[in-house]
Amino acid sequence: MTEPTQRQVDSELEDSMDLFQRADVGTVSALSPIVPERLLMVFDGSQQDSAVMSLGDQIREQTNCRVDYMFLPPSDDTQPATEIGERLRALAAEEVSSPGDENYERILATAQDTSADLLIIPCPFGRDFESVGDNSAGTVIDVLTARLPIPFIAVRRPVIANDIPTKHVRLVFTGSNAAAEKAARQAIGLSRPGGRLDMLLLVEESFYKNFREAMHAIDPDKRVTYEELEHALARTYGKLHASLQHTASEHKLSYELLIRNEHDEQPISPGDPKTHPALVVLGLKRSEHDSQGEIHDYVRRSPHPVLVVSVD
Repeated sequence: MTEPTQRQVDSELEDSMDLFQRADVGTVSALSPIVPERLLMVFDGSQQDSAVMSLGDQIREQTNCRVDYMFLPPSDDTQPATEIGERLRALAAEEVSSPGDENYERILATAQDTSADLLIIPCPFGRDFESVGDNSAGTVIDVLTARLPIPFIAVRRPVIANDIPTKHVRLVFTGSNAAAEKAARQAIGLSRPGGRLDMLLLVEESFYKNFREAMHAIDPDKRVTYEELEHALARTYGKLHASLQHTASEHKLSYELLIRNEHDEQPISPGDPKTHPALVVLGLKRSEHDSQGEIHDYVRRSPHPVLVVSVD
């Protein structure tokens, strides 16, 4: 009987070798953007409410989508204590709500009832970002990641009036990703004409170690470098890269492919005018535990709004 550790090595090797086998780009065409038609904006009384409103207004302006509003402040008789509290109270007549014992149940039900195809939500939900920082994304975000069938944007920090995340959209992939094309189409659909779009292919330390150990089990003299994995990752996404080049040109976007390893990658910094503000787009394979873990980690650590696009 094969030991579990050997099964794990074999599985990692098979997944890793698959990266090297997809080099033929072939004929490519532009991607069909996914443009939201019905947006649900959720507010919780935190400092992130202003960022939710700002980003939602930008998307509504760009796409002419219909917008629904949902308010889940700390208590039923408490209005959101933010600088946009007055505007939220003025929108009270448009508020939609669904019954449920937990906030995530109410959000899931409302998203279904309104036929929303995109949701924007504060993160962590029910807490100011400064009070939690990057220690947690919160239970509500965890449940939405696992169960929400539509894409959602988690907003991590307050913004200023001039922040326009849709002017710079960044796709991030760390390996072969079943949701990559759908995430790219959603990214194009939210990118502001004349803005920036880039795709970052990132070789993570954990993936590098797994692959190196798997190759060593076959050939002890084999030495695998980060550069080889970067090249393999580029080959994996060659067709998507070519499609994004075509699509960006059609939609008047500047486009760039970035390939880096985890040690060299510099985060998109709020203090860097070249990279801030930015909307980070991630692909989620909902049935894979590792994919969910990667999403949780990135949402938790990112100071920027993160769009999660999932496939089952």
